[in-house]
Amino acid sequence: MKWLLIGIFFLYSLAVSAAEHNNSLNCKKNLQHLLSSINTMRADFEQISYTEKNNIHQKKQGYLIGKRPGNILWVTKSPLEQHIIADNKNIWIYDPDLEQATVSKFSQDLIRNPALLFIGNIENAELSYDISCIGTGPIDFVLTPINTNSLYEKIELSFENKVPLSIKLWDSLGYRSEIYLIKTQLNKVVENKNFQFDLPEGVDIIRHK
Repeated sequence: MKWLLIGIFFLYSLAVSAAEHNNSLNCKKNLQHLLSSINTMRADFEQISYTEKNNIHQKKQGYLIGKRPGNILWVTKSPLEQHIIADNKNIWIYDPDLEQATVSKFSQDLIRNPALLFIGNIENAELSYDISCIGTGPIDFVLTPINTNSLYEKIELSFENKVPLSIKLWDSLGYRSEIYLIKTQLNKVVENKNFQFDLPEGVDIIRHK
């Protein structure tokens, strides 16, 4: 009888393990399908940052335009204006109030640049993150970086009807940033001139290697 119970428990464990493995594979495939179907994206956004004690640290509002591969225009309008422009080669950060712009090489590393999930090559996303699914309403994906050098401990993506709703990021210090997308448009024509930065006259430029 004892050996029968052990055998049943062993078979049950194998069945549970196989089911979890299949669910994990389905989850990854589902996320890849959703992300790979996005070639361009326009949206307004509201970004809320929280301290490690879950207090609101800052609120930002603006809009974004993205286009694969590696092109993005991210404009914060309030409380302070800031422009982030990437063209798959360089990334510019322009602060009009400071009359200053910085430029550096655009990182293709998914771990250090989660924005690539929407504008980069996501075929190897499973090599950078452990991916799981949660929720029964909007589809929520939890991405946990495999590499301990990641800037973030966890990333959560939410979709509804194949449209991104929000991005939530937790860093190693306990801070959390939540970005909510509004009036999102997918796969509309986006011109490349949106990702060209023309340095305004009188603006200082700082170059990072």
